[in-house]
Amino acid sequence: MKICEIVEKVRHVGIIVDDVKASVELYKKLYDIEDGEIKIIPPFDENEAESRFAFIPLGGQEFELIQPISENFKKMLGNPPAGINHVAFTVTDIEKAVELMKEKGVRLGHVTKDGILDMKRSKVAYFNPEDTGGILIEYVEPVED
Repeated sequence: MKICEIVEKVRHVGIIVDDVKASVELYKKLYDIEDGEIKIIPPFDENEAESRFAFIPLGGQEFELIQPISENFKKMLGNPPAGINHVAFTVTDIEKAVELMKEKGVRLGHVTKDGILDMKRSKVAYFNPEDTGGILIEYVEPVED
C-alpha cells in the first residue's frame, strides 16, 4: 500500500495568530463568512485557556487559527512565530499511514512524538519537519460517531 492511497484530501491549514478574535474578524470581513459558520474552541466567553482555536471553513477546507496563550502551550508548540504552522491531511487509516511514514525514515514529532493522539473526534499524528522538508505535517483520521 502507498501513502497516496491512504491520504484523502487536505483537511486544514494551521495558522499561528497573535489574536484569534481579531483574526476571526478579518477572515469574516475578507471572505464574507458568518459567525455561525465559525467554530471557536474554547469560546471567547471562557477567559481561562491555554490556547484558543478558530476553525474557519473556506474553499471546502478549514483554516485552523491557533492562538497560543499560556507559556506552557507556547513551549509545547516550539514557540512558533505567527504564520502558517502546519498542513493537515485526512487519512483513512492513521496506523498504517504512520507505519508507512516510519518505513520512509519519517519520525513522529511535535505533540505526538510518542505515538498517535486520540482526540476523541479524531486520531492525529504529527511528523518531524526535519524529515519532511521543513513542513510540519499532520495526519488526521476522523472517528466515526
